[in-house]
Amino acid sequence: MRYNSILFLIAASIIAMIFWILVDNTYDAGDSITHYAIAHYSWRHPYLLFDNWGKPVFTILSSPFAQFGWKGITFFNSCTGILACWLIAEIIHKLKWRVSPYAALLLFFIPNYPLALNSGLTEPLYALLLTLTVYYSVVGKYMLSAIAISFLPFVRSEGFISIMVVAVFFIASSKWKEILYMLTGTLCISVAGMFVHDKNILWVFSTNPYAVSQPVDTYGAGAWSDYFSKLYYMTGIPFTALFWIASIVLTIILIKKIGSSLKTAIVSTEYLLLGLFFSFFLAHVVFWKFGLFNSFGMSRVLISIVPIGLLMVCYLFDWLLVYSDKNILTAGICAFVCVLFPFLNNKSAWNFSKEFKEDAEIAEIKKISSDIRIDTFQTDRIYYTSTPLMVLLKCDIYDTCKYKLINKFKKDIKPGYSYIVVKDQWSMKMESTIMNEDLIFAGVKKIYSRQLSETNSVDIYSSDQNAAVYRTGK
Repeated sequence: MRYNSILFLIAASIIAMIFWILVDNTYDAGDSITHYAIAHYSWRHPYLLFDNWGKPVFTILSSPFAQFGWKGITFFNSCTGILACWLIAEIIHKLKWRVSPYAALLLFFIPNYPLALNSGLTEPLYALLLTLTVYYSVVGKYMLSAIAISFLPFVRSEGFISIMVVAVFFIASSKWKEILYMLTGTLCISVAGMFVHDKNILWVFSTNPYAVSQPVDTYGAGAWSDYFSKLYYMTGIPFTALFWIASIVLTIILIKKIGSSLKTAIVSTEYLLLGLFFSFFLAHVVFWKFGLFNSFGMSRVLISIVPIGLLMVCYLFDWLLVYSDKNILTAGICAFVCVLFPFLNNKSAWNFSKEFKEDAEIAEIKKISSDIRIDTFQTDRIYYTSTPLMVLLKCDIYDTCKYKLINKFKKDIKPGYSYIVVKDQWSMKMESTIMNEDLIFAGVKKIYSRQLSETNSVDIYSSDQNAAVYRTGK
């Protein structure tokens, strides 16, 4: 089928919108909701636009959509997925690979990718900008490539790693002016955000939430092999197999080019794809092994490089077709299996009864609002353990005069203060420095409790001994 850019964009949009309509899940019950909250409340509290944890570029771009609620931000992420898919097709077309650009639609059949689009996470936007960087590089628009990747660290911190890969590409290409353009994002965000960071132009570094000086065991550590198995669970058996074969082919071809000319090898498509994928992937292997940068071993971060992985698979298809036209049947069967696999009964395939429906704990949390309205309490402070919990209860926790993280209780409390405590067991165990026997719970009255699951519950306490006790709707 002859490639038509507009027709492809329409096809990608239809597939993405089907997922947008069908998926009723946050994909991640923590950061996904928190990123949404930062974007949603940023117009009410403009300092959030330059919150370093929230990632300024993501917050600024997603905030107009987030004003329409949860479906607004998932629509934004779905659009990033559509554009990333379209760019993959455009790259295939511009490079004149023999594989059809329509193979880019396989992106929506890599099991976890379309699910992640229906979240508030930063990974889909990172994937888009990374793919945009490759696109501008292969079409020779190096200045735009440099500008695109310069904003990547303000979507996810791994952007600094990806920048180094592209910087080497530019150096080998003698693109000295373009290297300077790679400072664009840092300069723009630093200057724009300094006005909400006490005029500190270095705020992007001084407020880094993933500083090396932080304790290395905050979120644990794991094995060297963990991310290799996580890649399989994220992308499925067929894609994983094709990806590793593609990696071997790309590596062999790159080594051959290095043997002829190191400069030629570094400015090649092979270097760009391998460098961008494996610099990110292996960095997380190391981070998780040694418990660095609050890694937590999260598999979802791999969504950031899935489009690059698909480009590598398409490179493999092209290599097969260049080798022999008879391989078109082989490539076609591989593509068909990739499309079919997510519908099969496999641990790395789609679980329609779980992944497409609202999480059971989140559904229970939402029921709390029908029993008790926390935001209406007349009290000096409301202390909480979990940001996602409070967001789901429709509390504007960024009103810092009223809401405080429970960890700040000891420094914040004053004699005569009245306060409410909203506590969930999981956050108390994993993230809080406050213990159940600490001062904040001394002399308080439990006014509400709801069991969310076998391992988690929400309890609400009041310092007012005369406060009414609320019952659950069960």
